[in-house]
This record gives sequence, C-alpha cells and structure tokens, in this order.
Amino acid sequence: MENQEIKENAEEMAEEKTTEEPVNLSDLPPIVSKNVVMPMSSFGIGPVFGAIAVVLTVLGIVFRKRWIFASGIPSSNVLRYIYLGLGIVLCLAGLLIYLEAVFGVRIDSYIKANKLCTEGVYAWTRNPIYTGILFVCTGALFISGNVYMYVIPIFLWGLLTILLKKTEEPVLIQRFDQEFVDYMVSVNRVLPKPPAKKK
Repeated sequence: MENQEIKENAEEMAEEKTTEEPVNLSDLPPIVSKNVVMPMSSFGIGPVFGAIAVVLTVLGIVFRKRWIFASGIPSSNVLRYIYLGLGIVLCLAGLLIYLEAVFGVRIDSYIKANKLCTEGVYAWTRNPIYTGILFVCTGALFISGNVYMYVIPIFLWGLLTILLKKTEEPVLIQRFDQEFVDYMVSVNRVLPKPPAKKK
C-alpha cells in the first residue's frame, strides 16, 4: 500500500518538474513548491520532530498517574513486566539504530558529498535517525506503563509521516531524481525492514 502511494506521489512530483536548470538547494526559498513547506538543512526536520517527540514523551510520563490518566496503569504485574520489557527493548533498539545511522554510517559525509546513502541501516529504513528517536520515546512510554499514553507514539508516527512527505521527500526527489524514487519504493519510510536480497 505504501509503495503504491510512493509511486503515485513520485510520478505527480516528476510531472511538476520544469525543464529549467537544476536548483541548488542552498538557493531554495522557504517555500520551494506547493509540496514543500520549508527548506531542508543538513539536519532536516530532526530538531523539530525530536523536540516534539521528547516534550510529548516527558508529558506522557509526568501525567501517567494524574487525574483520569491514572486508570491507564494496569493492576496486573504480568502486564506491567511485559510493558517494561518491551519498553527496554525498544529503547535499546532505538539507541542502536540512532548511533548506527549517525556514527556507524557517517551520514554527514554523504550529506557533504551530496550523495544518497542507501547502505547499512539506511538499507533497512530511509530515516533511521527519526526511527531511533521514535523507538526510544515509544520505549520510554511503555516503561511508564500507562496504556493511555500509547496513543502518543501513534500520533508521533503520523506527524513524522506528514512532515517527511511535505518537506524532505520532495527535496530529495528534486535532488536525486529516479535514484531516490527507486529507494522510496524499496525501503520503508520509518519502520525497519530487512533489505531485499540482491539477485
């Protein structure tokens, strides 16, 4: 379903492209086209999404035992341990994904060289840094143990999807053209998926 939507969006964006000279991203105005709502820096939407994710996660933890939210904590110790275990796994996985994306693959070198990175953890997900942030925040909320707060990761995933579709993805299609379109089709936006074996 996601792959079909990606293909349709990419085709629409390709039709909108003009025959003018390629655009230098540093010269882009705040609004590039109707599909782009802000320019993409080296950090992308990371600081914005990261700040929103951390603030909502902290609020979810702080208010987990207050007011009507207090009834969301299960009385069963078994469930509590399951949530705790799942939360720890998600936090560790998110931290490992984040560190591998930033330091293992050295994404900054790809950005400076104006190259599309599709290796390492970037072969599993197109946005491993955001995936790492999302996993750690989700894990922290699972550790907090309040089932009402599990709606926050769903909201964050939806917000991230919208932000990426409206900002980074159109710019990357403009920059890398068919190479990025093919990458979009084969690799998930957020959720890691083992890369297809090369024939």
